[in-house]
Amino acid sequence: MNSLRERELNPLKVLHHFDRLRDLARGEDVAPVTVEIDPVAYCNHACVWCVDPVHVHQSMAYSTFERLISELAGFQVSGKQVEGIVFKGGGEPSLHPDFPAMIERTAALGLAVGVVSNGSRLRQCANVLASHAAYVRVSIDGPTPESHRRIHRSSDFYEVVQGVAALVAARGVKRHPVVGLSFALDIHGMALGAEAIALGERLGVDYVLLRPPFFEEVGRTSTMTVAEARRVRAELARIATGYHGRLEVLIGNWVGDAEQNTESSPSLQASGRRDIHAATAPPIEHRSGRCLASPLLAVVTAEGMLYGCCNLRALSCWSMGRLDYDAGLGFAELWGGGRRQEVLARMHRTDCIRHCTHPLARYNEMLEVLRDWERPHSQFV
Repeated sequence: MNSLRERELNPLKVLHHFDRLRDLARGEDVAPVTVEIDPVAYCNHACVWCVDPVHVHQSMAYSTFERLISELAGFQVSGKQVEGIVFKGGGEPSLHPDFPAMIERTAALGLAVGVVSNGSRLRQCANVLASHAAYVRVSIDGPTPESHRRIHRSSDFYEVVQGVAALVAARGVKRHPVVGLSFALDIHGMALGAEAIALGERLGVDYVLLRPPFFEEVGRTSTMTVAEARRVRAELARIATGYHGRLEVLIGNWVGDAEQNTESSPSLQASGRRDIHAATAPPIEHRSGRCLASPLLAVVTAEGMLYGCCNLRALSCWSMGRLDYDAGLGFAELWGGGRRQEVLARMHRTDCIRHCTHPLARYNEMLEVLRDWERPHSQFV
């Protein structure tokens, strides 16, 4: 197995953390595998489908970052430690004046680095990312200047494209960072799927992700009817199936609340987007009433707030506390504190499901199997 889909993009890579899955199934706590850090809480784009609905002019002080990343590099629970840091959400991470230094410091401590960006400042940090990142995903959404402007409400399409090209050139023949382009295409943009793939080919990226926009999980009303949403998914699938080039073309087949309720039980609570493959069987969290996998991930915002899930970022009632190193409140204190335990208990019983995009559904399904101590039919493989 050597292809991108079989290795870096394989969801079964979680099996490398089977020991943590087993501990969670036993009701024990674990260290997160991945911590998302938001360097800033603001953005230079104004995407109509932004999954971070609250932007404020807040940056993480570099001194706070330094103390946090140093702590995360040594943080352990039962001998297991944090392995990866993703610079992501809350805003555009590369807007932080110390963003390159953050990348270099994280890598120097032995932590893997991932970045999700709108690409507007890639040219300024292409060499740093090429040297230290494991992956960079660019949310470009529109494959033409007009479509990009319509969605991002910015006029820097060519700056983004040049930045991606600079990153790919700086990477050279190395396998990493894996570079991908993400496109959110609605009923007005679905015909641009082929152009999105062509742009990815021209720029030499590794994959292109085509997906419908997300609405419900961030509290927005869908701008597409149920019939239109189905047309978008069908068209994106058709485009992907018809492509036979070198790129990996991924499809985010998400089904929103309105459509899900017309295909399944209308009694389901709102839960944001869902994978189409689960259309005839609601996600495991609905069926079990549990979400036990959330400790595999943590999110620290620019304000220093700790959350247990990226879907809950900026919802203060789901905060697990605020970092305050001067007062002796670091990541370890918040992770082991009473506030996190209270919030985690609510997450475990899926009180937050109306915000859920089910990113941990596969892991939760594994945990439900591991929790079945009778091991029914485990003698047969």
